[in-house]
Amino acid sequence: MKDSLLLLLTGIVCAAGAWLFFRYFGQEAFGILMLVALIGAIADNARLRRRLREMGAKPEGKRTWL
Repeated sequence: MKDSLLLLLTGIVCAAGAWLFFRYFGQEAFGILMLVALIGAIADNARLRRRLREMGAKPEGKRTWL
């Protein structure tokens, strides 16, 4: 019972946060979400490249950036 109430409360808080985000940013909200996703993908790619380099992997092609 307690878990289901906490889950319901979490859902309500997340829905309210999403509503406020889209209400505040309007049409720019999708651009902001895409920018956050792009930055996350670039950061993850850089982290994985660094980890491969630490493990001794050699790059197999020309890197065009970073």
